[in-house]
Amino acid sequence: MGYASEVRSVFVRSKMLIGIVAIVFFLVVFVSTLASYVLLATSPELVRYLQNFLAGERGLIGIPPPETSGFYWLIFLNNIGHFWNPSRTWVWLPFVGAFSLGYELILNAIIIGGVISFATLTRGAAFTIAGLAPHGVLEIPAFILEFAGLTRWHIAASRVIYGKMSGRQVDRPLFMEGVKDTFVLSLFSVTLFAVAAYVETFITPILIGH
Repeated sequence: MGYASEVRSVFVRSKMLIGIVAIVFFLVVFVSTLASYVLLATSPELVRYLQNFLAGERGLIGIPPPETSGFYWLIFLNNIGHFWNPSRTWVWLPFVGAFSLGYELILNAIIIGGVISFATLTRGAAFTIAGLAPHGVLEIPAFILEFAGLTRWHIAASRVIYGKMSGRQVDRPLFMEGVKDTFVLSLFSVTLFAVAAYVETFITPILIGH
């Protein structure tokens, strides 16, 4: 079986898992966008506070300017933190990491919904679309594939642990299939994150007239 067929089989096996993650993600984004829009639209003081806070925070933490390699690596490495950052790699731990994974999925969706509402209210719908859509069409699928890959790993690892604890023989081919699925989904996720970070760094600023 060639590489293309192997990759195709991974996505066929994982399509339900990817679909479930996507549904949960977009549902939370929708609810978060609606709720935060209502909250911000009825609280001008909160909007002004957030604007002042974000302006001060940007200078405090020293975010590199857009259209620079520093900004690109900041975005990219933050997005793939589950694969290299020790403080975030614990989501790979069986059982415990699964709870953190669910929490992060919901948290990311809530943040995205909040950003959409805040940008729309303060800068307008056209700015929001130009500022979020170009890299968002890549970044959101990357998040979904990342969380689907991590979930696939937890399923495979949990089967092994349960088998060991119950005294049953571990199905090694089934476990390795899960590892392969996790690797392929993660690889596609990282690739999409890399392209999305490039778009956000070098193309989005041009579109929003930065």
